[in-house]
Amino acid sequence: MLNPDKKFNRLQVGLSAGSHFVTDIYQSAYIGLIPFLTVKFDLSLFQVSLLAASTIIANSLFSPVFGMLSDRHGLKYYLIAGPLLTSVFLSFLGVLPDFYLILLFLFIGNLGIAAYHPASAAVAGHYGGGRKGLSSSLINFGGNLGSAFGSLIVILILEKAGIEYTPLILIPGIITSLVLLKYAPKNNIISSSGKSFNIFRSIKRLNRANLYMLFIILFIIYTVYIIWITAINYMPLYYTDKNMSLINIGNILLLFGALGGAAGLLSGYLYDHYKKGYLIIQAGLIASIPLFFFTFKTEGILSTALFIIAGLFLISVQPVCIRMAQDLLPSNMSLASSLILGLSPGLAGITIIFLGKAADKIGIAALIKYELLGLVLSLIILFIFPTMEKRLKKIN
Repeated sequence: MLNPDKKFNRLQVGLSAGSHFVTDIYQSAYIGLIPFLTVKFDLSLFQVSLLAASTIIANSLFSPVFGMLSDRHGLKYYLIAGPLLTSVFLSFLGVLPDFYLILLFLFIGNLGIAAYHPASAAVAGHYGGGRKGLSSSLINFGGNLGSAFGSLIVILILEKAGIEYTPLILIPGIITSLVLLKYAPKNNIISSSGKSFNIFRSIKRLNRANLYMLFIILFIIYTVYIIWITAINYMPLYYTDKNMSLINIGNILLLFGALGGAAGLLSGYLYDHYKKGYLIIQAGLIASIPLFFFTFKTEGILSTALFIIAGLFLISVQPVCIRMAQDLLPSNMSLASSLILGLSPGLAGITIIFLGKAADKIGIAALIKYELLGLVLSLIILFIFPTMEKRLKKIN
Protein backbone atom coordinates (compact mmCIF):
# COMPACT_ATOMS: atom_id res chain seq x y z
CA MET A 1 0.00 0.00 0.00
CA LEU A 2 1.04 3.64 -0.38
CA ASN A 3 2.51 5.43 2.57
CA PRO A 4 -0.34 7.00 4.57
CA ASP A 5 1.89 9.67 6.18
CA LYS A 6 1.04 12.93 4.41
CA LYS A 7 3.20 15.11 6.67
CA PHE A 8 6.79 16.14 6.08
CA ASN A 9 8.88 13.46 7.82
CA ARG A 10 12.15 15.06 8.92
CA LEU A 11 13.75 11.78 9.98
CA GLN A 12 13.25 9.93 6.71
CA VAL A 13 14.03 12.89 4.44
CA GLY A 14 17.10 13.77 6.54
CA LEU A 15 18.22 10.14 6.63
CA SER A 16 17.84 9.87 2.86
CA ALA A 17 19.76 13.11 2.28
CA GLY A 18 22.56 12.01 4.62
CA SER A 19 22.89 8.51 3.18
CA HIS A 20 22.75 10.00 -0.33
CA PHE A 21 25.70 12.20 0.65
CA VAL A 22 27.77 9.21 1.79
CA THR A 23 26.79 6.96 -1.12
CA ASP A 24 27.63 9.53 -3.77
CA ILE A 25 31.05 10.16 -2.26
CA TYR A 26 31.99 6.80 -3.76
CA GLN A 27 30.35 7.59 -7.08
CA SER A 28 32.79 10.46 -7.68
CA ALA A 29 35.83 9.10 -5.83
CA TYR A 30 37.36 7.76 -9.04
CA ILE A 31 37.33 11.28 -10.51
CA GLY A 32 39.98 12.33 -8.00
CA LEU A 33 42.05 9.39 -9.21
CA ILE A 34 41.81 10.27 -12.93
CA PRO A 35 45.06 12.30 -13.15
CA PHE A 36 46.88 9.57 -11.19
CA LEU A 37 45.40 6.72 -13.25
CA THR A 38 46.06 8.57 -16.52
CA VAL A 39 49.76 8.70 -15.71
CA LYS A 40 49.95 5.20 -14.20
CA PHE A 41 48.23 3.44 -17.12
CA ASP A 42 48.98 6.04 -19.85
CA LEU A 43 45.28 6.53 -20.56
CA SER A 44 43.81 8.32 -23.58
CA LEU A 45 40.69 10.50 -23.30
CA PHE A 46 38.78 7.58 -24.83
CA GLN A 47 39.93 5.30 -21.99
CA VAL A 48 38.95 7.97 -19.46
CA SER A 49 35.53 7.96 -21.12
CA LEU A 50 35.35 4.21 -20.44
CA LEU A 51 35.77 4.94 -16.72
CA ALA A 52 32.89 7.39 -16.93
CA ALA A 53 30.79 5.02 -19.04
CA SER A 54 31.31 2.07 -16.65
CA THR A 55 30.18 4.28 -13.80
CA ILE A 56 27.17 5.86 -15.49
CA ILE A 57 25.90 2.78 -17.34
CA ALA A 58 25.92 0.66 -14.17
CA ASN A 59 24.35 3.22 -11.84
CA SER A 60 21.96 4.61 -14.43
CA LEU A 61 20.70 2.07 -16.96
CA PHE A 62 20.11 -0.48 -14.21
CA SER A 63 18.40 2.12 -12.05
CA PRO A 64 14.91 1.69 -13.61
CA VAL A 65 15.09 -2.04 -12.86
CA PHE A 66 15.83 -1.38 -9.21
CA GLY A 67 13.22 1.38 -9.24
CA MET A 68 10.53 -1.09 -10.29
CA LEU A 69 11.75 -3.61 -7.71
CA SER A 70 11.63 -1.06 -4.89
CA ASP A 71 8.14 0.03 -6.04
CA ARG A 72 7.10 -3.61 -5.76
CA HIS A 73 8.96 -4.79 -2.65
CA GLY A 74 9.54 -1.63 -0.59
CA LEU A 75 12.40 0.80 -0.07
CA LYS A 76 14.30 -0.37 2.99
CA TYR A 77 16.63 -3.07 1.71
CA TYR A 78 17.54 -1.13 -1.44
CA LEU A 79 18.47 1.84 0.75
CA ILE A 80 20.72 -0.44 2.84
CA ALA A 81 22.31 -2.42 0.00
CA GLY A 82 23.30 0.71 -1.93
CA PRO A 83 26.02 2.20 0.29
CA LEU A 84 27.16 -1.26 1.41
CA LEU A 85 27.90 -2.66 -2.08
CA THR A 86 29.17 0.69 -3.33
CA SER A 87 31.66 1.27 -0.52
CA VAL A 88 33.05 -2.28 -0.66
CA PHE A 89 33.91 -2.16 -4.36
CA LEU A 90 34.70 1.50 -5.01
CA SER A 91 37.06 2.02 -2.08
CA PHE A 92 39.80 -0.12 -3.64
CA LEU A 93 40.11 1.50 -7.07
CA GLY A 94 43.37 3.25 -6.23
CA VAL A 95 45.22 0.04 -5.35
CA LEU A 96 44.03 -2.22 -8.16
CA PRO A 97 46.87 -3.30 -10.49
CA ASP A 98 45.02 -3.42 -13.82
CA PHE A 99 42.94 -0.90 -15.78
CA TYR A 100 40.32 -3.46 -16.81
CA LEU A 101 40.00 -4.68 -13.24
CA ILE A 102 39.27 -1.07 -12.28
CA LEU A 103 36.50 -0.99 -14.91
CA LEU A 104 35.01 -4.19 -13.42
CA PHE A 105 35.06 -2.84 -9.85
CA LEU A 106 33.59 0.46 -11.05
CA PHE A 107 30.74 -1.38 -12.74
CA ILE A 108 29.88 -3.65 -9.79
CA GLY A 109 30.21 -0.88 -7.22
CA ASN A 110 27.93 1.40 -9.19
CA LEU A 111 25.23 -1.27 -9.29
CA GLY A 112 24.90 -0.47 -5.58
CA ILE A 113 24.26 3.16 -6.47
CA ALA A 114 21.68 2.00 -9.05
CA ALA A 115 19.88 0.11 -6.28
CA TYR A 116 20.04 3.07 -3.89
CA HIS A 117 19.10 6.09 -6.02
CA PRO A 118 15.46 5.30 -6.97
CA ALA A 119 14.53 4.29 -3.43
CA SER A 120 16.22 7.37 -1.97
CA ALA A 121 14.52 9.70 -4.45
CA ALA A 122 11.15 8.04 -3.76
CA VAL A 123 11.46 8.95 -0.08
CA ALA A 124 10.75 12.57 -1.09
CA GLY A 125 7.51 11.52 -2.77
CA HIS A 126 6.36 9.29 0.09
CA TYR A 127 7.56 11.32 3.09
CA GLY A 128 7.75 14.88 1.74
CA GLY A 129 4.15 15.73 2.61
CA GLY A 130 3.25 19.08 1.09
CA ARG A 131 6.92 19.90 0.48
CA LYS A 132 7.86 17.20 -1.96
CA GLY A 133 9.83 19.54 -4.22
CA LEU A 134 11.90 20.78 -1.27
CA SER A 135 12.35 17.21 -0.01
CA SER A 136 13.55 16.09 -3.44
CA SER A 137 15.96 19.03 -3.53
CA LEU A 138 17.30 18.23 -0.05
CA ILE A 139 17.92 14.61 -0.99
CA ASN A 140 19.52 15.63 -4.29
CA PHE A 141 21.62 18.23 -2.48
CA GLY A 142 22.97 15.48 -0.22
CA GLY A 143 23.96 13.44 -3.27
CA ASN A 144 25.45 16.37 -5.16
CA LEU A 145 27.40 17.47 -2.09
CA GLY A 146 28.72 13.94 -1.59
CA SER A 147 29.65 13.71 -5.25
CA ALA A 148 31.43 17.06 -4.93
CA PHE A 149 33.37 15.95 -1.84
CA GLY A 150 34.25 12.48 -3.16
CA SER A 151 36.99 13.54 -5.52
CA LEU A 152 38.44 16.04 -3.01
CA ILE A 153 38.55 13.42 -0.22
CA VAL A 154 40.49 11.02 -2.46
CA ILE A 155 42.84 13.79 -3.59
CA LEU A 156 43.54 14.75 0.05
CA ILE A 157 44.35 11.12 0.89
CA LEU A 158 46.60 10.92 -2.17
CA GLU A 159 48.44 14.13 -1.29
CA LYS A 160 48.72 13.64 2.48
CA ALA A 161 49.02 9.88 2.99
CA GLY A 162 49.46 8.06 -0.31
CA ILE A 163 47.49 5.93 -2.74
CA GLU A 164 47.72 2.85 -0.51
CA TYR A 165 45.48 4.52 2.09
CA THR A 166 42.55 5.26 -0.22
CA PRO A 167 40.65 2.08 0.86
CA LEU A 168 40.01 3.86 4.20
CA ILE A 169 37.01 5.54 2.58
CA LEU A 170 35.24 2.17 3.00
CA ILE A 171 34.41 3.04 6.64
CA PRO A 172 31.62 5.68 6.16
CA GLY A 173 29.71 3.37 3.80
CA ILE A 174 29.66 0.53 6.31
CA ILE A 175 28.51 2.84 9.12
CA THR A 176 25.78 4.32 6.92
CA SER A 177 24.44 0.87 6.03
CA LEU A 178 24.20 -0.02 9.72
CA VAL A 179 22.33 3.22 10.48
CA LEU A 180 19.91 2.56 7.63
CA LEU A 181 19.37 -0.99 8.87
CA LYS A 182 18.05 0.47 12.11
CA TYR A 183 16.20 3.60 10.96
CA ALA A 184 15.17 3.16 7.30
CA PRO A 185 11.36 2.97 6.76
CA LYS A 186 10.02 -0.33 8.03
CA ASN A 187 6.64 -0.21 6.33
CA ASN A 188 6.48 -1.84 2.92
CA ILE A 189 5.85 1.13 0.64
CA ILE A 190 4.90 -0.23 -2.74
CA SER A 191 2.99 0.85 -5.78
CA SER A 192 -0.76 1.13 -5.49
CA SER A 193 -1.07 -1.17 -8.48
CA GLY A 194 0.54 -4.57 -8.70
CA LYS A 195 0.62 -4.29 -12.47
CA SER A 196 2.69 -1.11 -12.31
CA PHE A 197 5.78 -3.25 -11.91
CA ASN A 198 5.89 -3.43 -15.71
CA ILE A 199 7.66 -0.30 -16.95
CA PHE A 200 6.01 -0.43 -20.37
CA ARG A 201 2.55 -0.91 -18.91
CA SER A 202 3.12 2.00 -16.50
CA ILE A 203 4.16 4.34 -19.29
CA LYS A 204 1.48 3.05 -21.68
CA ARG A 205 -1.22 4.14 -19.22
CA LEU A 206 -0.17 7.76 -19.70
CA ASN A 207 -2.28 9.88 -22.03
CA ARG A 208 -0.56 11.37 -25.06
CA ALA A 209 0.07 14.80 -23.53
CA ASN A 210 1.58 13.22 -20.41
CA LEU A 211 3.71 10.92 -22.52
CA TYR A 212 5.09 13.80 -24.58
CA MET A 213 5.89 15.72 -21.41
CA LEU A 214 7.72 12.72 -19.93
CA PHE A 215 9.85 12.26 -23.05
CA ILE A 216 10.68 15.98 -23.10
CA ILE A 217 11.87 15.79 -19.49
CA LEU A 218 13.96 12.69 -20.25
CA PHE A 219 15.59 14.38 -23.24
CA ILE A 220 16.36 17.54 -21.26
CA ILE A 221 18.07 15.65 -18.44
CA TYR A 222 19.94 13.60 -21.06
CA THR A 223 21.49 16.76 -22.55
CA VAL A 224 22.23 18.08 -19.06
CA TYR A 225 24.05 14.89 -18.11
CA ILE A 226 26.13 14.95 -21.30
CA ILE A 227 27.68 18.25 -20.18
CA TRP A 228 27.79 17.24 -16.51
CA ILE A 229 29.59 13.93 -17.12
CA THR A 230 32.04 15.51 -19.54
CA ALA A 231 32.82 18.35 -17.13
CA ILE A 232 33.55 16.27 -14.04
CA ASN A 233 35.56 13.62 -15.93
CA TYR A 234 37.58 15.74 -18.35
CA MET A 235 38.05 19.05 -16.55
CA PRO A 236 40.55 17.53 -14.06
CA LEU A 237 42.76 16.72 -17.05
CA TYR A 238 42.07 20.13 -18.61
CA TYR A 239 43.20 21.84 -15.40
CA THR A 240 46.17 19.48 -15.01
CA ASP A 241 47.36 20.65 -18.44
CA LYS A 242 47.06 24.21 -17.06
CA ASN A 243 49.53 23.18 -14.29
CA MET A 244 46.90 23.40 -11.56
CA SER A 245 47.50 21.41 -8.36
CA LEU A 246 45.34 18.40 -7.52
CA ILE A 247 44.07 20.11 -4.36
CA ASN A 248 42.87 23.12 -6.34
CA ILE A 249 41.21 20.83 -8.89
CA GLY A 250 39.43 19.06 -6.04
CA ASN A 251 38.25 22.39 -4.64
CA ILE A 252 36.87 23.43 -8.04
CA LEU A 253 34.94 20.16 -8.39
CA LEU A 254 33.68 20.58 -4.82
CA LEU A 255 32.30 24.04 -5.55
CA PHE A 256 30.92 22.91 -8.92
CA GLY A 257 28.83 20.16 -7.30
CA ALA A 258 28.05 21.76 -3.94
CA LEU A 259 26.82 25.07 -5.31
CA GLY A 260 24.79 23.23 -7.95
CA GLY A 261 23.18 21.14 -5.23
CA ALA A 262 22.46 24.26 -3.17
CA ALA A 263 20.85 25.90 -6.20
CA GLY A 264 18.73 22.78 -6.53
CA LEU A 265 17.27 23.53 -3.09
CA LEU A 266 16.04 26.87 -4.41
CA SER A 267 14.68 25.33 -7.62
CA GLY A 268 12.80 22.71 -5.58
CA TYR A 269 11.33 25.41 -3.36
CA LEU A 270 10.21 27.39 -6.42
CA TYR A 271 8.62 24.29 -7.95
CA ASP A 272 6.68 23.59 -4.73
CA HIS A 273 5.25 27.12 -4.75
CA TYR A 274 4.74 27.90 -8.43
CA LYS A 275 4.72 24.53 -10.27
CA LYS A 276 6.14 26.15 -13.42
CA GLY A 277 8.91 23.59 -13.79
CA TYR A 278 9.58 24.36 -17.44
CA LEU A 279 10.29 28.03 -16.60
CA ILE A 280 12.73 27.05 -13.83
CA ILE A 281 14.56 24.69 -16.19
CA GLN A 282 14.64 27.29 -18.96
CA ALA A 283 16.20 29.80 -16.58
CA GLY A 284 18.90 27.30 -15.60
CA LEU A 285 19.75 26.46 -19.20
CA ILE A 286 19.71 30.10 -20.38
CA ALA A 287 22.24 30.95 -17.67
CA SER A 288 24.50 27.89 -17.99
CA ILE A 289 25.00 27.84 -21.78
CA PRO A 290 26.92 31.16 -22.13
CA LEU A 291 28.80 30.53 -18.87
CA PHE A 292 30.18 27.22 -20.14
CA PHE A 293 30.99 28.76 -23.53
CA PHE A 294 33.01 31.65 -22.06
CA THR A 295 34.80 29.32 -19.62
CA PHE A 296 37.02 28.41 -22.57
CA LYS A 297 37.27 31.93 -23.91
CA THR A 298 38.86 33.30 -20.74
CA GLU A 299 41.80 32.40 -18.51
CA GLY A 300 42.73 32.14 -14.85
CA ILE A 301 40.35 32.91 -12.00
CA LEU A 302 37.66 34.31 -14.30
CA SER A 303 37.53 31.09 -16.34
CA THR A 304 37.35 28.98 -13.17
CA ALA A 305 34.58 31.17 -11.71
CA LEU A 306 32.54 30.92 -14.92
CA PHE A 307 32.88 27.11 -14.86
CA ILE A 308 31.71 26.86 -11.25
CA ILE A 309 28.73 29.20 -11.76
CA ALA A 310 27.79 27.31 -14.95
CA GLY A 311 27.64 24.14 -12.86
CA LEU A 312 25.43 25.91 -10.33
CA PHE A 313 22.75 26.62 -12.95
CA LEU A 314 23.14 23.32 -14.80
CA ILE A 315 22.78 21.05 -11.77
CA SER A 316 19.90 23.11 -10.35
CA VAL A 317 17.48 21.71 -12.95
CA GLN A 318 17.88 18.07 -11.81
CA PRO A 319 15.49 18.05 -8.81
CA VAL A 320 12.84 19.88 -10.85
CA CYS A 321 13.03 17.20 -13.55
CA ILE A 322 12.64 14.49 -10.89
CA ARG A 323 9.58 16.12 -9.35
CA MET A 324 7.96 16.73 -12.75
CA ALA A 325 8.45 13.06 -13.66
CA GLN A 326 7.02 11.96 -10.29
CA ASP A 327 3.96 14.14 -10.88
CA LEU A 328 3.46 12.36 -14.21
CA LEU A 329 3.84 8.90 -12.60
CA PRO A 330 2.44 9.43 -9.07
CA SER A 331 1.84 5.72 -8.43
CA ASN A 332 5.38 4.80 -9.46
CA MET A 333 7.63 7.33 -7.77
CA SER A 334 10.70 5.07 -7.64
CA LEU A 335 10.25 4.29 -11.33
CA ALA A 336 9.79 7.98 -12.18
CA SER A 337 12.92 8.87 -10.21
CA SER A 338 14.92 6.11 -11.86
CA LEU A 339 13.99 7.32 -15.34
CA ILE A 340 15.53 10.72 -14.50
CA LEU A 341 18.43 9.42 -12.41
CA GLY A 342 18.85 6.26 -14.49
CA LEU A 343 17.67 5.97 -18.07
CA SER A 344 18.64 9.41 -19.36
CA PRO A 345 22.07 9.61 -17.69
CA GLY A 346 22.68 5.97 -18.70
CA LEU A 347 22.12 6.87 -22.33
CA ALA A 348 24.39 9.87 -21.76
CA GLY A 349 27.04 7.51 -20.41
CA ILE A 350 26.89 5.42 -23.58
CA THR A 351 27.14 8.59 -25.66
CA ILE A 352 30.24 9.64 -23.71
CA ILE A 353 32.10 6.59 -25.05
CA PHE A 354 31.80 7.97 -28.59
CA LEU A 355 32.45 11.52 -27.44
CA GLY A 356 35.68 10.29 -25.84
CA LYS A 357 36.95 9.37 -29.30
CA ALA A 358 36.01 12.84 -30.50
CA ALA A 359 37.77 14.44 -27.51
CA ASP A 360 41.02 12.70 -28.47
CA LYS A 361 40.82 14.43 -31.85
CA ILE A 362 39.37 17.89 -31.13
CA GLY A 363 40.18 18.43 -27.45
CA ILE A 364 38.13 18.96 -24.30
CA ALA A 365 37.20 22.61 -24.83
CA ALA A 366 35.90 22.07 -28.38
CA LEU A 367 33.92 18.99 -27.30
CA ILE A 368 32.06 20.86 -24.54
CA LYS A 369 31.26 23.73 -26.92
CA TYR A 370 29.64 21.28 -29.35
CA GLU A 371 27.76 19.60 -26.50
CA LEU A 372 26.17 22.93 -25.62
CA LEU A 373 24.11 22.60 -28.80
CA GLY A 374 22.14 19.87 -27.02
CA LEU A 375 21.23 22.29 -24.24
CA VAL A 376 20.16 24.85 -26.84
CA LEU A 377 17.86 22.24 -28.41
CA SER A 378 16.41 21.38 -24.98
CA LEU A 379 15.76 25.07 -24.39
CA ILE A 380 13.84 25.31 -27.65
CA ILE A 381 11.83 22.13 -26.98
CA LEU A 382 10.76 23.45 -23.57
CA PHE A 383 8.52 25.96 -25.30
CA ILE A 384 6.20 23.02 -26.11
CA PHE A 385 5.52 22.45 -22.41
CA PRO A 386 2.78 25.06 -21.82
CA THR A 387 0.81 23.64 -24.76
CA MET A 388 1.10 20.11 -23.36
CA GLU A 389 -0.04 21.28 -19.91
CA LYS A 390 -3.13 22.96 -21.40
CA ARG A 391 -4.06 19.76 -23.26
CA LEU A 392 -3.58 17.75 -20.08
CA LYS A 393 -5.93 20.02 -18.13
CA LYS A 394 -8.59 19.62 -20.83
CA ILE A 395 -8.28 15.83 -20.73
CA ASN A 396 -8.56 15.78 -16.94
